[in-house]
Amino acid sequence: MVDVIDTAQLETDRKAVRDHNPVAVVFGDLTVQCRKHTLIDTEVAAAAGALEGYQFSVYCVTSDWTTMPTVGDLLTIATVQYRILRIYKGIKSVRFDIGEKYTPRAK
Repeated sequence: MVDVIDTAQLETDRKAVRDHNPVAVVFGDLTVQCRKHTLIDTEVAAAAGALEGYQFSVYCVTSDWTTMPTVGDLLTIATVQYRILRIYKGIKSVRFDIGEKYTPRAK
């Protein structure tokens, strides 16, 4: 038997988690509510330099984005600009691993 994921319920769940402790993320003229998280040290270390300058991650619901940022783009959180170092896309969500604006991996 194959389990089927109810993607509508998954999106509802993601939004509920986000709404518990939201953080506003600005990209151009778009503001999206996400949630902030920090990866464990072993995951950052395993990224083999891809996360140099890593600060934290933000998880967002994919459908909230009309224009999806890419690696190297800048996101603004609480008036501070951060650079996207890596993107992980899930079924209904996206995680941006972000770092210092002037990280060596700048676009």
